[in-house]
Amino acid sequence: MASYEDILENLSEGLIAVDMGGRVSIFNQSAEKMAGVSRSLVIGRELKDAFKRDERLVDMLTKTLKEGRLFAEYEEKLHRRLGGTTPVGITTSQVFDPDGNLTGAVALIKDLSGIKSLEAGSLHKERLAYIGTFAANLAHEIKNPLSGIRGAAQLLAKKVKDESLSDYMNVIMKEADRLNLILNDMLDFARPARLEKKPLNIHKVLDSVVLLLKDGLTPEALVKAYDPSIPDVDGDEGQLTQVFLNLVKNAKEALDKNGEIRISTRIITEFHLIGDGSATGKMVSIEVRDNGCGIKEEDLEQIFTPFFTTKPKGSGLGMAITLKIVKEHNGLLKIDSTPGEGTVVTVYLPIAERQETTCRV
Repeated sequence: MASYEDILENLSEGLIAVDMGGRVSIFNQSAEKMAGVSRSLVIGRELKDAFKRDERLVDMLTKTLKEGRLFAEYEEKLHRRLGGTTPVGITTSQVFDPDGNLTGAVALIKDLSGIKSLEAGSLHKERLAYIGTFAANLAHEIKNPLSGIRGAAQLLAKKVKDESLSDYMNVIMKEADRLNLILNDMLDFARPARLEKKPLNIHKVLDSVVLLLKDGLTPEALVKAYDPSIPDVDGDEGQLTQVFLNLVKNAKEALDKNGEIRISTRIITEFHLIGDGSATGKMVSIEVRDNGCGIKEEDLEQIFTPFFTTKPKGSGLGMAITLKIVKEHNGLLKIDSTPGEGTVVTVYLPIAERQETTCRV
């Protein structure tokens, strides 16, 4: 029969117990994983010293120990030692010996990362569906009068002889064209995809993107690290070109004069070890890495939200459309960024079922 120590150690929930002096007496392996810290750095220390950044956890356990106040499924964020937080549900209780004497307090900590991810995903999906419908209707309503405004400005520009007034007409036409591009992005985001998927050499797609965006960059600033052995992917050439145009363009705009963009490819044979479980088997990984300004944590959480942008003239639809296209290809997109250090965007795409025998160069 397993001892109670074995049972506590193998709980899927984290367990933190303190004695009457407020010192940590139990810190199981699930708690270690959630907090990202070894028990050797926690056991025997006062709770307030061991968890300086987790004031609510300290406060709850202290009130449970001294006042008998209990907390049930209290949602909080547990700080990890090396950065980041884990959403958790905390339940506290007092601990008594066989004689009924109070000996300490305990907190049972449940990792809510999976639940929060599902909730966020469901809410995000509903929001995107609503925004998509709204964007399509709005774009159609605006396009016709916008065409009329531009046409009228064009006619006036031909008849007006005053150069200063002609300049105003040109401004109207230029801004109408810019607004029309935004409306086209809205329609691209809202309309169902009509993909023409076929076996595709992803390196040819990436080379065409590099050719379009290399102006203004030195040869050393654009590094290609292709794996020549990767197979064809199953994709629509035009749609995937748009994906990597968006990603490389964003990387280019983030660079300073000494910046670098590295585009690398490789094959992932056991994708389920990396992905979220929605895709398994062999996938091709395409990574776009830059050492530019990076993205703030609060902005990173909203980067795929339609109409969110940090650019003065951005539509806020580029990354939303990029994610949409990748998902329509049964792929996945992952983004990591550190302000001041750079950004890494990785796209995973399924390989084509029928392959050619030539190497991908």
